[in-house]
Amino acid sequence: MSQFCLKIIALIAMTIDHVGLAFGMEGWNLLLLDSSVLRAIGRIAFPLFAFCLAQGWEKTHNRKRYFQNLAFGALASQIPFCMAFDSQNLTATRSEESLFVFSWPYLFCAAVAAWGYWRFVLHKRYEHSLILVVLAALVPGFQWEIKGYWILSENLNVFYTFLMAFFCLYILPHRFEFEKEERLGILIATPVLLVAYGLPADYGTGLLGIVLVAGLCILEKKEHQILFLLLWSCFYYGLLVGNPISVLSCASAGIFILLYNPEARGRFRAKKLFYGYYPTHLLILGLINAGLQCRILF
Repeated sequence: MSQFCLKIIALIAMTIDHVGLAFGMEGWNLLLLDSSVLRAIGRIAFPLFAFCLAQGWEKTHNRKRYFQNLAFGALASQIPFCMAFDSQNLTATRSEESLFVFSWPYLFCAAVAAWGYWRFVLHKRYEHSLILVVLAALVPGFQWEIKGYWILSENLNVFYTFLMAFFCLYILPHRFEFEKEERLGILIATPVLLVAYGLPADYGTGLLGIVLVAGLCILEKKEHQILFLLLWSCFYYGLLVGNPISVLSCASAGIFILLYNPEARGRFRAKKLFYGYYPTHLLILGLINAGLQCRILF
């Protein structure tokens, strides 16, 4: 099974999961079938995406470009993500007031992110991608509501989870090579970034999404990766969420990882498929939410 096949399976599962979230019992409750079934199917999506990104991270010859793509995905997906899944957008609520505010501590967080990217990814060189990273770091500080419909809120999309995981993977192998001042900078920057962008992100509970991505990158053998995924599934969905069905569904992603053949070449490459599909389908869901609110309220 090629990596392209894994991505397609993950995309389909993710779409099923998001439809269940938006239009099932947790959202508009428009579905005829039990949305928990759709949500359970979707549990295989995140570990498959994490595995594919881990494979790409290890094989890519340009990790800087890889990091830039993730930053662009985070920036492009944040508004669609909030439109699609903010809890206020999934109900027939209306407010006569609008809101547009910025949380000023994110200026400091963005400065820390810019320094970390400039030092550890760009190696003290300036490139235009630094502006992209600063924008991606600033956007979470904005909250934007228009009469009960949220355009930007405090929840962050899954690209921020991937960004934080790969930032940690950038600095960990070289942590003893830095000067004393840079080590101090790492000790300050890492917890700041993890708290500001890791915890509010999708799968950010306990930073466990970051742990899964990093673990799949560090472990080399598929058997070890599958075992790690099984343990992660039991801890996250079993202990924290308390959903045994989700444990089984998430762990079943290990079957597809086992079938993965790194030498297999799919008919289509489509390296940027996820980067485009993720914000596009979220935007569609968000616009449907807006249409449903207008239809019900007016």
